[in-house]
Amino acid sequence: MLNVTLLGGISFSANGTIVKPDLGPAGRLLACYLFEFSGRVHRRERLADLFWGEIDPDKARSALNTAIWRIRKMLDLGAVGNSRRLVTIGEDVILEKSQSLHIDTHALEAASRRVLRQHQSGALAETEIQEISAAVDAYVGPFLDGCDDEWILQERERLHCLFVRSTFELMRTAAIQERYERALDFGRRILATDPLRESVQRDVMLLFVLNGQRVEAVRSYKRLVALLRAELNIAPMPETERLYGQILSGELFANIREYAQAQFGSPKSLSN
Repeated sequence: MLNVTLLGGISFSANGTIVKPDLGPAGRLLACYLFEFSGRVHRRERLADLFWGEIDPDKARSALNTAIWRIRKMLDLGAVGNSRRLVTIGEDVILEKSQSLHIDTHALEAASRRVLRQHQSGALAETEIQEISAAVDAYVGPFLDGCDDEWILQERERLHCLFVRSTFELMRTAAIQERYERALDFGRRILATDPLRESVQRDVMLLFVLNGQRVEAVRSYKRLVALLRAELNIAPMPETERLYGQILSGELFANIREYAQAQFGSPKSLSN
């Protein structure tokens, strides 16, 4: 099994052993590109221009061929059987998908697809919750952190949205189950990467109240006010101000269960 880590940095390991292929900076990014977009057909000319565009075309093509050979050697370390997964057909290059290849970004994408199916079926099974949690746990940082090529920035934003969507669903499910500490943990994970996502800030405030931590809810609001003022010089949304006022006045406690159900859903939306 070859494990590929693209979130929070780049690392490769084969059967539990770290692999350090001699690819050079451009070849390393080529490997990440092929892993991230495995199953797609890539033109050689496009790859050479994308990763060696600053050098002579003939030298770029030679560098591409060398990198492909070295990536194949790395793939062989985690391969099962003698099948070749990095295929070249004429001017096309394809990294075929395989069960002996685990890529953390692909696991996150699979988790997000499960979340989308949940919205159609209205339930997340416990096994699905565990699989989504594992994918979320692997999100230890942005995609290819430290690199800023255009294709990386686009993919980074897409994967971040998948992370937020999946983590939010875990938070919502835990809240419905009245596992408030667990729900708060997921809410904090979202805010650690996206503190200006005000809807989640409100969810966390409500979860603090549901968990008997009214003071923490107030502190959370005040931190948000300071953050918005420092970063954007704006005030919180009216919905956030209203929730804060209801927490301070105690008005929220009169119908907090109904408020929570309106915010997160009801136990009926969970699977048995």
